Amino acid sequence: MFSLEFSVKDAESIFTAGIIDLHYTKERYTPYTMVSGRAMVPLPPENMIKAVSLFDDNTLMHYGLPDEAQWTYKNGCGILSFSSKGFSAALGQNQLTPGMYPNTTFEELMTGSIALPHVEYEQMDKPINYVYIKENDTMWSAAAAFARKYCGEYPYISKNNTVRITKDETLPVLDVPGEDIVSVSRGVGLAHMISHYHMRDVEGTYNTYNLTDQTAVDLDIIRHKHIVFDRQWLSDPDEAMQSRADYAARGMEYINVCYNGYGGEDVRQEVNFSAQGIKAKGREISRIDLTVNRKGTLTTLWCYGDSYTKAL
Repeated sequence: MFSLEFSVKDAESIFTAGIIDLHYTKERYTPYTMVSGRAMVPLPPENMIKAVSLFDDNTLMHYGLPDEAQWTYKNGCGILSFSSKGFSAALGQNQLTPGMYPNTTFEELMTGSIALPHVEYEQMDKPINYVYIKENDTMWSAAAAFARKYCGEYPYISKNNTVRITKDETLPVLDVPGEDIVSVSRGVGLAHMISHYHMRDVEGTYNTYNLTDQTAVDLDIIRHKHIVFDRQWLSDPDEAMQSRADYAARGMEYINVCYNGYGGEDVRQEVNFSAQGIKAKGREISRIDLTVNRKGTLTTLWCYGDSYTKAL
């Protein structure tokens, strides 16, 4: 079912179906997929490993650079240990030239000055009035600003290295059979939430613009943050603070289900499951954790409740 391919610089690719174990993660607010594990490889690579690919039959789930890759021969076996982030991780490692980008489409914004290998973008012809790129803003920050202005959403990685803004409505609803369910959970994640924002005005005076996240206050979370005037939202300063508050509340509550097998899920695909009083009916998948080893395959699907994914 699953197979790995290791591409090697200036040599033939190494193909292996000898997976010892691997872990794959894809998350709603993270600009890349992640995979790590060990594979049986009888002989050492001929040269430097330059890419890692994970396939589900013929479907490419992950394609990225190796953060680490080490071949070791021990006890009569050659084992390749590796970890890898998808090529779309470069979105958080590259910066566009600061300044105003007027009347721009998504593809124009993201590809106008930097071409990232193996990264694709959702095709949307409709432009927005402008995106303002601040000092030290990454390409992912630029994508987030565009998405918020375009349709009030946050970008995500679809398939393996495709950046999407809108939900892929072609994905079918997934039903997790009750007999396959191993466990279910409900939890919270409040570490990032900010209760109060105070933004300077264009003259540098604080407390001209203020925002209180009442949800955080009601949870007895008191965290004040002061920020400079955000030119991204010249015509709507309140949105400068609200967009930050919404992102800070990401994944503030969640439910998840762990089940035997894997159904080819993707982020923002709708899922149905029910066990022990925890139910998801048409909820969007926000995170996928896949574990493969000699015992079998386990998939954990997380559904967040936050400002972008709505209440559980």
